[in-house]
Amino acid sequence: MDRPSLIFCTLSLLVSLGLSWGFYSPSAIAPETLAKWTVPVAREAVPDINVGEFGVVSVGELVGYYIEHPPAPLLPGMVPPREVRFQGC
Repeated sequence: MDRPSLIFCTLSLLVSLGLSWGFYSPSAIAPETLAKWTVPVAREAVPDINVGEFGVVSVGELVGYYIEHPPAPLLPGMVPPREVRFQGC
């Protein structure tokens, strides 16, 4: 490699590391908030969800509907839905 390429790569790396170091603090989640998120709550404590055309539905109703009406199994000859994998480029 020639000298300008090495300088460019080094400066790019330093700028990237500097920006990530500078923006990490403001974007990090506070430990208190993270502790609250790990505690489960009762489904009655969760606010109702607006599901568009169907209106506002409680979480209890959604869970009950899913239990009573599970996803339909595939019929013979049907192609299973494609599994989505995120593997980068």
